[in-house]
Parts: sequence; C-alpha cells; structure tokens
Amino acid sequence: MNYLPPLPEQLQQVEYSKLYFYLQFQEYFDLPQWGLLQLRREFQQALKALESWGRCSETDQIKNLLQPQISNDPLIRRQAQKPSPAFVLLPDPQSKGLFQPQQSLKLPVFFLGQGIQGINAFIILLQQVGQQGLHNGNGRFVLDAVESEDGSGVRSMEWSGGQSEFFSAPVNNLSWLLEQQTNFAETVSLEVISPLRLLKQKKPLFKASIGELFPFIVRRVSSLLACHAGVEICDDPKRYIQLAQQIEEIENALQWRDWRRLKNDHQAQDVGGLMGSLLLSGEHLSELFWYLQMGSLFNVGKGAAYGAGQFTLKTNC
Repeated sequence: MNYLPPLPEQLQQVEYSKLYFYLQFQEYFDLPQWGLLQLRREFQQALKALESWGRCSETDQIKNLLQPQISNDPLIRRQAQKPSPAFVLLPDPQSKGLFQPQQSLKLPVFFLGQGIQGINAFIILLQQVGQQGLHNGNGRFVLDAVESEDGSGVRSMEWSGGQSEFFSAPVNNLSWLLEQQTNFAETVSLEVISPLRLLKQKKPLFKASIGELFPFIVRRVSSLLACHAGVEICDDPKRYIQLAQQIEEIENALQWRDWRRLKNDHQAQDVGGLMGSLLLSGEHLSELFWYLQMGSLFNVGKGAAYGAGQFTLKTNC
C-alpha cells in the first residue's frame, strides 16, 4: 500500500447510512436493462398519489427528500444552486430480466447527512411505488426487508415486513468509511458501470479524459456535502482540478452507448452515456484519490441520484 495524504478533517463531521431494500415481486415482471435508472419517474408518480390521498406530513417529508429546498446560506448556495437529493441509488447494473412472484430484487441506497432523517419517508415512498409498479406500471412488489451496512462492509437486518414500517437506521462516519476502503496503488482503474452523462455548455461529452471528468466529480462531491452535511470540503478546488490535468492516462476505454429512447409528440431521441474504464497513474493521483472515492459513493453526471454515472475503483491493476 502506498502513502496517502490524510483525509480532510471536515469529513469527520459527515454521517451517512447505507441500506439495502429488498423488493419482493408479486407478479411476473420483465425488468429491462437500465430500468432501475428511471425510478425518478416512478417516485414522482408515487408522490402525486400520496398527495391525492391527503397524507400531508408524509408528502412534505418526501418532497424535501426528492426536491431539497435551496439554502439561504450564501456559502451553500455557491456550491449548489439546485440541490440534488440527499440519497444516492446504487442499483446493480446486472439487475435485469424476468423476475417471478416472490423473487426479490436488492436496491442499495446511500443516505447522506440530513438525508438520514428522511429514511422513513423513503420507505413510505417505496411502498407506494410497490403498489403501482417498479417500471411503467409493471412489477408490483412489497418491501420485504431492509439491511444496513457499516463502514467495514458488515450487514445487519434492520427491518422486515412484519414489523412497524418505522425504524432508526444505524449512522456511520464517512471519514471512517473512506479509511476502511483505502487500498491505494500507483495505478488505479476507474470503471464506469452505469451510463455516465456529462453536459458541457448543455451538450453531452461523447468522449472524456480524467481531466474533463474530474471537475464534475469535484462539483458533485462539494455540493452534496455542503447542502446535506453543512461542510465545505475544500477551499481551493481549482488546485485539485489542475492536478487532475497532470494525471497520466495509461488507457482510456470510455465509449458512448445509447441506453434508452425518449419519445414525445414530435420525435424520438436516443439518450446515452459513457461506459468503460480509465487506467490512471501519476504522482498526483494519491492527492486526488479521496475525491475519486467519494465520487464512487455519490455517482456523477445527469441522473446521479438515481443510479446513473456509477463507477468503481480498482487498485490491483
């Protein structure tokens, strides 16, 4: 293991909870590839249904979770003018195909900072999605169980369908998690496992180097921590962005792939993202590694909160 600079002290203030929701299907359901990346639509439909039933206190909590309010704090507003949700869906990219009744699907979700307070609201939302269907009205399910995972990867059962729907999720320290995950080497493989859509001047990047990708990681990490943990992680992000320009790309195997088609009254449009890997090296890589670690927890790019732009880091290359 090579030397890594200490993590920023501010990360010791940041809490998170990682949960696994087990969805037990009540009917035959053919889940299309990347179908789980489209849950934003199902969540919004579920919220409207709950609103129509007059469940005001619950819908207010869900709204705050899905559509966080803009902060009055000028420092936070500088980091994020349109806050992203305080949760990150981390679905398995291999989750697709035919599910039978009573078969379960596992949905990992990372809750950050203030998002931990919205976990029970998220459960109510997920149960409503189960009544209407996971994808385009198909795939009705019940929430069968919830597991938690601590910083060392140990999981514990926290909730099952026979219990009250409310529970107190275990809270973990983000700094400790990053320290447990650290296994740095001089060469790092960054593998994008769900479509990564980066927009520059409102146009998608069909190719990207680590120098082009890294500013998106910095903005994603900085805005989430500022909005939902009250932490300004770095007072000089430009320095890190400049260091990223000096990282050596041994190999760039990122390729654009279309993954779904949007249809409207006038035309159909393909929507895609980058997939593949970057093999990285260089003397400054160790200084940037904690940013890459957090990016792998938070996802990056359009739709990051809902599972797009997932990437993993491998150091035994």
